[in-house]
Amino acid sequence: MGRFFKTLLPKTLLGRLILGTGVGWSVLVIAILWVSLRGGSGLAEEINRAHLDYEASLIARDIQQSISLRLDTLGTIASSQAGALQGDVPLVEDSYEDVQARLSDHTALLELFDSAFVVDAEGDVMGFTPSLPGAVGLNVADREYFRFIKEVGRPFVGRPIISKLHDSRSLVVIGVPLTDAQGRFTGMLGGVVNLRDGRFFLDLRSLRIGKEGYAVLMTSDGTVLSHPDSSLIMQHIPSTLESPVLEQALDGWQGTGTGHLINGEPALMSYHQVWEPDWVVGVFLPQSQTRQPIIDYVRRQWWVAVVVVLSMLPLLWWLLHLGLSPLRRLARQIALVGQGKISRISLDTSLEELRRIAQTFNDVEHARGQERTERQRRQAYLDAVLSSSPLPMFLADLDGRISYVNPALEVLTGLSASAFQRREWLRRLHPDDRPVLFALWRHAVNGDHELHRQMRFACGERGMMWLELYTSQVMNDGQPQGVVGFVKDITHLREQQKRQLWEAEHDPLSGLLNRRGFERRLEETFHVFRERGENASLILFDLDSFKPINDDGGHALGDKMLCAIARCLEGCVRRDDHLARLGGDEFAILLPGCGNAQAVRITEEVRHAVGALSVTHNGKHYCVTASLGVSCLAADDSEAQAMVKRADAASYEAKAQGKNRMVADARCE
Repeated sequence: MGRFFKTLLPKTLLGRLILGTGVGWSVLVIAILWVSLRGGSGLAEEINRAHLDYEASLIARDIQQSISLRLDTLGTIASSQAGALQGDVPLVEDSYEDVQARLSDHTALLELFDSAFVVDAEGDVMGFTPSLPGAVGLNVADREYFRFIKEVGRPFVGRPIISKLHDSRSLVVIGVPLTDAQGRFTGMLGGVVNLRDGRFFLDLRSLRIGKEGYAVLMTSDGTVLSHPDSSLIMQHIPSTLESPVLEQALDGWQGTGTGHLINGEPALMSYHQVWEPDWVVGVFLPQSQTRQPIIDYVRRQWWVAVVVVLSMLPLLWWLLHLGLSPLRRLARQIALVGQGKISRISLDTSLEELRRIAQTFNDVEHARGQERTERQRRQAYLDAVLSSSPLPMFLADLDGRISYVNPALEVLTGLSASAFQRREWLRRLHPDDRPVLFALWRHAVNGDHELHRQMRFACGERGMMWLELYTSQVMNDGQPQGVVGFVKDITHLREQQKRQLWEAEHDPLSGLLNRRGFERRLEETFHVFRERGENASLILFDLDSFKPINDDGGHALGDKMLCAIARCLEGCVRRDDHLARLGGDEFAILLPGCGNAQAVRITEEVRHAVGALSVTHNGKHYCVTASLGVSCLAADDSEAQAMVKRADAASYEAKAQGKNRMVADARCE
């Protein structure tokens, strides 16, 4: 991430100074605007709290006055014109048509209510205006407002109810009692306020506080009477709107607090009581709106600040460009020193800091010149030593890139120094030795170890040779700086070792394995048998009638016969089988992975092949036969010699049975 930001920085000191100053100004402006925003937000919230409290109290007072006006109007009509409403006879004895006609004469009721009605003492509706089918004759004796007025005898503002008529409207009933001359209850006069379509709540639903604020009217038990969202009317307060402030308001508290709107947005809210109907007025204002004027102000000031900063940048660029001119002259002179056109800096400036930089540079350049001369002298001496060394050598970095080879290494490998630097030596390295050499190189470099490794290398016309590599790290102040390597031709030594190993395990006369080589391969075969269950068989035999050949023709004739038998055996067995001359005229054939039947077949082929051989001395032909014993490995064998003993016993049995025959161990039959 830090590298990414560095790529975004200007490449010149002038650009970085301008950028730094511009960023500094921007940070200062942002800090000032942020402080203004924080302080202004607190002040704006206090002002909005006071404003919401005033709005809530004003709405509550208006609703209270509206309720009082309607109650007074109903009371006045009920007291002053009771006779007109009821006639000269009790209301229960009047006809529905007469009551309906007299009620329709009071047009003032329809200015305050959506409808008005008269109920007799039994709860039957005697008149309803404006006329609505089914209203007259409807019994409302079970309604709370009727029971309260009948029993208490006082005006009453009812709780919100659903109309019994077919339109099922949501409404609130306001009623006053009707009495006769003796003060007895004769019925009630009521006005109906429609919650959804009535004029009483229409203005309240359309009221807006600012852009997004609104007012809500609810009963003390939490039933919504008026809300901008008409689907919430007659519903209980949504759970998302519930808060400790609202709970206190439903219990009679008045004041301003904070909570959440239905959509979960934080908001200021103020509650006031409408005492007579036991209603609660709530005014809500989203907190985002309370801060909006401050945000708009800060946004306008931000653009002013941007214009000021951008207008100052050209002046700043000119001043900094003028002030940095001595530094540019210093840079040009340093470049000339680097090109070798001048030997030291001569800077004419009044800036003390730049004069010190120039003097320090001159001192450092003088010391560097002396060090460069000394290093060149040492490098020339080192090159002469390396070039004259008869031992092939090279220098490389820690990643294995060769930077120098001496002439001795070029002669040995047939590659030039440039070919080594182009990494052409990798193609000369034997494929089997590459991964091992690379792994050892990394291990040696990472662990500060020396590397000693033998490898095969194609040395041009000399073919594939064995080279011995030895490397050591070059240290400087305890830190590795590179690798020096030495190479030695060990091809002759490897061939000598290979020849000695062959001679140690082979019979020099026949070229077959000797007893030592045979026993090593026998143990290897037994180990494979124990690990994998791979079977193996063994053939042991010695020669019949071999002594006359040595007696008549001497050891030379006997050796000739032994060599002929060795070549004969090579044609009878498989490539992976092991032939051995255990001594004298005793031979062994180890057959790894060979089953019983196949071993018996091979034994018969060997017997016939040996019997067909002959050697000639002084015109006389000499032949031999073989007595062969065959055995195989068994599951209960604890060692390989168990199979050898069984095969040896079988060969003795073959000789005892008359020679020139094969006897198989009982386990192989």
